[in-house]
Amino acid sequence: MIVPMKKYAFLIHHRDYHNFLIDLQELGVVDVVDKGIEPDEETTNEIFRLQQYDRVIKFLKSKESNQQKEFSGQNAEELLDKILQMQSETDSLKQKIAILDKAYRSVAPWGKFSNNDLTRLADNGFYVRFFEVTERKFRPEWEKEYNLQVISQSEGMVYFVIVQREGEIIEIDAEEIKAPERPADEIQKEKEQLLERINEIDNFYSENAAGLIPLFEQEKNQKENRISFARVVRNTGKEAADHLMIIEGWVPDSKTMAVNSFLDRKEVFYLTDNPGKEDKVPIMLKNNNFSKLFEPIGKLYSLPKYSELDLTPFFAPFFMLFFGFCLGDSGYGLLFVIGAMLFRKKVSSDLRPILTLMLWLGIATIIFGAVSGTFFGMNLIEMIDEGKLVWLRDMRGYMLDSEKMFYFALVLGAIQIVYGMFIKAINLSRQYGLAHALSTIGWIILILGLVIVFALKNDNNVSLMNVVMYVIFAISGILVLFFNNPGKNIFVNFGGGIWEVYSIATGILGDLLSYIRLFALGVSSAILGYVFNDLAMQMSGSTPIVSQLIFIIILLIGHGLNIFMATLGAFVHPMRLTFVEFYKNAGFTGGGKAYHPFSRK
Repeated sequence: MIVPMKKYAFLIHHRDYHNFLIDLQELGVVDVVDKGIEPDEETTNEIFRLQQYDRVIKFLKSKESNQQKEFSGQNAEELLDKILQMQSETDSLKQKIAILDKAYRSVAPWGKFSNNDLTRLADNGFYVRFFEVTERKFRPEWEKEYNLQVISQSEGMVYFVIVQREGEIIEIDAEEIKAPERPADEIQKEKEQLLERINEIDNFYSENAAGLIPLFEQEKNQKENRISFARVVRNTGKEAADHLMIIEGWVPDSKTMAVNSFLDRKEVFYLTDNPGKEDKVPIMLKNNNFSKLFEPIGKLYSLPKYSELDLTPFFAPFFMLFFGFCLGDSGYGLLFVIGAMLFRKKVSSDLRPILTLMLWLGIATIIFGAVSGTFFGMNLIEMIDEGKLVWLRDMRGYMLDSEKMFYFALVLGAIQIVYGMFIKAINLSRQYGLAHALSTIGWIILILGLVIVFALKNDNNVSLMNVVMYVIFAISGILVLFFNNPGKNIFVNFGGGIWEVYSIATGILGDLLSYIRLFALGVSSAILGYVFNDLAMQMSGSTPIVSQLIFIIILLIGHGLNIFMATLGAFVHPMRLTFVEFYKNAGFTGGGKAYHPFSRK
């Protein structure tokens, strides 16, 4: 549900303006209207600095350890610059190490040598030349013809040097390469020094992260307060030679009494009004405990417009069912439920709703796993039919085979599509009036009417059902063909109606077929579970203890991979069905801006 909002306009004398803003920020309920004025250079720099604090805090949380160091009274700005400098230094050191690794690979075959010795030999008329050649091309007789020494052999290559006397001519079928600038041990030594410095920096992070995080968070909050304050100042209107300051904002309907009391105490003149059709009203959602769990999913797509319905409570039950259908293994669902119940009370309040959502999704998975007869990859339907699991024989009548699960997916899809059409009709009626919803109502009458006719039709009432069907066609045809564009002439409506018939008829068919993915994902998850079970049985062997260990390891790895992949698909595809099929058929427009009150952190 979208929380109703009230529009406020405050009129403040310029002398009281600053103190009023401080008190308004402390009140923390007014979402000040943003007029799109760009921030000044100082605020822009503050925003950039705030982003740096945010990134560094997230970085330090990944390095946090049990060690605690007190940083109270120290300058947060200087410490932040130090961290940023160390991060930059670490990046530079890693780049140097990558270059050294490349250099090391090129000189490693030549082992240890001294450039001073090479220079001294050259001064006395002996020149050391470096060669490489494939093992196939290397000739042992070269060692007799020349002063040749093989240095190393690796990866099918031979690396050797020839000490050439002054005036000696060397003709050899090998590739001469440039003498290495320095030996491999020097490069390795330099790399170790760089790694030691990186380790020093990492130790600084782990030793100081726990103390730095609260200091940085405090400074971050202060910056957010200053940026928020500057935004309100920027969006304040000025009248009467800048003596009167005008602030516009939005307040949730439930908070208006507190705001009115505050304004009366401050003796501030104000006006209130209901939102107009053209107003960009901030969106604040308020749902029951169950639907609230699915709000983050809806926000991934968009918030609704203020004049629309919030679709969260309408798609939440379907999303839960679709997740259970896609994962489709009651054993996996049982793991979700147990995990959520064990950790829900141990995590922070921010993470608790996620685990509660996981609990509901696990319950749906258990239900659909039981319906499809799948438990950790085991096909319970086959086992019952083969005379095994006798104690589950009474449940067999509630289990559906693959063919029935296929049609069940289509039925669920059809229900959600028609449900979405009902919501669309209500949405259009609320926003623009009943006339704009008549075309959608016509489609609802057509679809549900035909379903009812074919469900009730039998040999005794064929004539009556045919008459009813013609009546349904007539009513729905009139609504679809002549009421799709209220206010337009009959010919425009009829032409638009013909196009709408084509678009919706083909669209509904395509949307309905999209729900087959529920069946496909559920079946693939069950098959993979079965494959890993079979693989564990075949590869475990017959050796005592060892066989059991191999069996358990294969099951853990196999089902672990299957749970990860199946859960990912079970989350993504229901989301796709929600945002594409359901939102489209519900006529969702979206584009709402979240409610962000002017408040102090």
